[in-house]
Amino acid sequence: MSVPRRNLRTGVALAGLAAILTTCGPPTQTPPPVSRAEVPAPEPEAPAPACGDGVVKDDGSVETGYGFVPTAILGEYLQRFDADEFPAKEMDTVCVCWLKTRGERDIGFEVVFYEDAGGRPAAAPYEVVPALTTGIADSVESAGDFVEVDVTGVTLAEGTSYIGARWNPSEDKYLFICTDTSEETEVVEVYFREDRARRWGEAINARDPIFAHHRSILVRARAQAP
Repeated sequence: MSVPRRNLRTGVALAGLAAILTTCGPPTQTPPPVSRAEVPAPEPEAPAPACGDGVVKDDGSVETGYGFVPTAILGEYLQRFDADEFPAKEMDTVCVCWLKTRGERDIGFEVVFYEDAGGRPAAAPYEVVPALTTGIADSVESAGDFVEVDVTGVTLAEGTSYIGARWNPSEDKYLFICTDTSEETEVVEVYFREDRARRWGEAINARDPIFAHHRSILVRARAQAP
């Protein structure tokens, strides 16, 4: 099991969460049930140092978080990365930012890598790296906590990969992956799925209003030096 090497705070101290909006029940078609944690928008600032020398698609701010309703037993969020964005195909670290609004501070999750299949993630990942971390920050006091996961041994697929995290929302309740909704941030393709979904949902085209201001999720990746 790969254990995260350290936790890094985003460095944005906030007074508290504004709201948690939850949509319940699986829709009839693509989008699975999701939930969101909202925090007051901070002033723009430099990106946090976690994987700062890797491929970063966010501006370092955390405005909200994406999650799933606790009736789901498996949920995933993936972000698009292209092989030509990295100096090498041999991966080193993936950094995932989490929001934890209440409950147990120790979490287990998996970093997952998917190939492209017709413009969206494939049905199954080509690499899975288990991870554990302890003491995720209370989101009342912090606007997110980065976990660095050692993914040494993973070789990036040709072309497009979708990299992200999956976890069990029924066990790790009130857990959300950090989201950047700053207008200045370029929109990045993000996909999501839970165990009852027929196929991947796409944040850019989702009808659910929690994705209305989507830009990117705070998942970063770093390759080994060539």
